[in-house]
Amino acid sequence: MRVVTARKRDVAPGVLPGADLLADARSLASRFPEARLRPCSLARLVEADTRAHARVWVALESLQVTGSFKVRGALLALSRLAASGTESVVAASAGNHGAGVAYAANVLDMNATIVVPRTAPEAKRARIESQGAKLVIADVDGYDAAEREGMALAEKTGTPFVSPYDDVTVVAGNGGSLGAEIEAALGRVPATVIAPFGGGGLATGLACALPAARVWGAQSEASPAFAMSLDKDAAIETLDAATTLADGLEGGISKTAFERARAVVAGVAVVSEDRIGAAMSAAYRSLGVTIEGSAAAALAPLLDELPAKMRPTSSDADLVVVLTGRNVDRPRLEAVLEANKTTLW
Repeated sequence: MRVVTARKRDVAPGVLPGADLLADARSLASRFPEARLRPCSLARLVEADTRAHARVWVALESLQVTGSFKVRGALLALSRLAASGTESVVAASAGNHGAGVAYAANVLDMNATIVVPRTAPEAKRARIESQGAKLVIADVDGYDAAEREGMALAEKTGTPFVSPYDDVTVVAGNGGSLGAEIEAALGRVPATVIAPFGGGGLATGLACALPAARVWGAQSEASPAFAMSLDKDAAIETLDAATTLADGLEGGISKTAFERARAVVAGVAVVSEDRIGAAMSAAYRSLGVTIEGSAAAALAPLLDELPAKMRPTSSDADLVVVLTGRNVDRPRLEAVLEANKTTLW
């Protein structure tokens, strides 16, 4: 495992979500009861305390109504668009953002078209279609190519494009609302949070909502765009499509998302595909929780001794791992469990 620290830089006003936007995010559940958002629950993971040198909790956002946290940002973004008279949106997604946009559109009586790569898992496609959205399966591999197709469709039809990571409202909705619920459930601000990192929206939003915490991202070595960008000190905007268990984290990171993330995120851990699979198995066998590979990336650093730079300064401090989603195809999960039969905790 490799850990890359972010050298924080100032950003222009408006690049990060402001106090008003974060306040809107915190009130999502109460303003849209019809969405039936599930408050994030925390569970102790005592087995990992010794390796983390901290008191470890897992945030079970995998239990969310769409099977992932991304419904939060979608609901906030679409509600603001609806208030301005917008009736239709387009989004590109590896799966979970699309499911969130489709669900939010259904709740708000809007139309949604979701473009996914042909590599998108069946479980995620099914969630999108179950909410009445139009599903477009692009004849491409990987998120970056699907995003280009989705943006072209939005421009052609004059329809707003809702980005999963490059929209400050989505960033606030995802991390802002989840961060507030983590603090409420814990009764205090955790010292450290580890969250999966793809385009960086969740980790950035969490860091804005919990400024006293150190928020770390985690991504696969198969597609480590943020780590590569930190190494290069410039955004790696596209990467070749990668075969990875963490399909939701695959692809590059935009210039704005990179600037936004490195302004507030502590850094990122780059974990192997083997450890992601092991973390999926550990969650299933030790916690009875099904998580997809993208969620498991955040848990993977705790399967071994957590690097010193990622640990809280005190063993009496709290470390929260965000388990972001459960939308994994059953054959893939069964293959992972078959390959990882050893209980790690």
